[in-house]
Amino acid sequence: MSFDAMTIDKPIFPDTLANGAATVVVDPPWDVLQHGQHGAVRYYSLLKPFRIKDLPVADLCKENAHLWIWVTNATLRIGYDILESWGFTPRATFTWVKPRIGLGAYLRNATEHCLLGTRGKAPVKYKSQPNWGFFPVQDHSHKPEEFYDIVERVSPGPYLELFARRPRHGWAAWGNEIVSDVVIPGFPVPKYSDTLLKDFQKRTEGV
Repeated sequence: MSFDAMTIDKPIFPDTLANGAATVVVDPPWDVLQHGQHGAVRYYSLLKPFRIKDLPVADLCKENAHLWIWVTNATLRIGYDILESWGFTPRATFTWVKPRIGLGAYLRNATEHCLLGTRGKAPVKYKSQPNWGFFPVQDHSHKPEEFYDIVERVSPGPYLELFARRPRHGWAAWGNEIVSDVVIPGFPVPKYSDTLLKDFQKRTEGV
């Protein structure tokens, strides 16, 4: 059995997500100033902002939920627009300060930002979390492991990461570079997890 994301009209979740995630982390492959010798296009396929906006993120979440979306300095304004289009209210910005100087036409980039938004009644679990962190840089687009600890400290589970590049224990994941745990309408990925398949078969056979 296989899933066809182009023929469904609502997401298919594993049992661990039940009716959706309480917290979603999105790390979009922004197609904004990412071409050329040093661009992200060298590492993975990119998506235009309008296509990222088309993701049915609202349908992947519980009624009360947190959303974290990574943005570059060039996509900061776009990130806010997309966050709000998904039905979330901007609440805070977390800044990753990097121990090296990057590229930049006007100022050299040494930071990356993650916007936090909420929907419904979704207070933070921990109210003393600073809005920045000084963490090492690893391979391209590899977000700090410490960031996920922060998300788990601040935001409720269950957790779902979109455009994930590696698994994290206790989280569901979706993306082209990983075995995905969720089927998203209109957004097919190469491979789905055995857990998702077994959970889906169990539910459909019980009908």
